[in-house]
Amino acid sequence: DGAVVGWGSLYPFNARQAYDYVADFSIYVARARRGQGIGSVLLEGLTSRARDLGYHKLVLAALPFNTAGKALYSSAGFREVGIYREQGKLDGNWVDILVMEKIL
Repeated sequence: DGAVVGWGSLYPFNARQAYDYVADFSIYVARARRGQGIGSVLLEGLTSRARDLGYHKLVLAALPFNTAGKALYSSAGFREVGIYREQGKLDGNWVDILVMEKIL
């Protein structure tokens, strides 16, 4: 019906030249539309675009309790790299951030 139900963004990981071939990305799917394959389509599109742009690796940061996101990324070949402790604030509370990567 023309409604936006999800979006994805792809951007350089870091402005320093040493990281020219690493991209970070974000995906968001509307709560009411989750579990319908939209995230997979967005991730496939971002991965394809990253390859077209010459990126060697994709990285992401996610909330560790986002089980659906972790499942999506794992099924696409991403691996868990580590946890940043108390990296951000959510609803006034410090939250950890999960870091994942995939070599393209």
